[in-house]
Amino acid sequence: MATYGFAFATTLTGLHFVTTTSMTIVLRWLGYIQPSHLPVAHLMLFVLFANFSIVGMSVSLMWNSVGFYQIAKLSMIPVSCLLEVAFDKIRYSRDTKLSILIVLLGVAVCTVTDVSVNTKGFIVVFVAF
Repeated sequence: MATYGFAFATTLTGLHFVTTTSMTIVLRWLGYIQPSHLPVAHLMLFVLFANFSIVGMSVSLMWNSVGFYQIAKLSMIPVSCLLEVAFDKIRYSRDTKLSILIVLLGVAVCTVTDVSVNTKGFIVVFVAF
């Protein structure tokens, strides 16, 4: 983003939210997803962490290279899985673990020549996790 003078990370995040909300409404209307209910306190906690994650990744894209952004974004998958294993005692199949490994290896190969990161960008990615 910084290379091309794009300084609208917040707008990009807003468009992300609008698109996600719109598609959720359409998919619910079509019957592909069902409504679920969470206690308000849990919902607000989820919203807080989701916003930190999405905004953090958008700001990371503004401060770091696209390669580092892609690595950080796809690294969120195994980090989430590790947190679920640690806190929710969830177990993943061997096929799921291999799928995640293949994706991460592919990202590493494709972005090895386009990775630049700075301290601010790294801190933002850490917060986004």
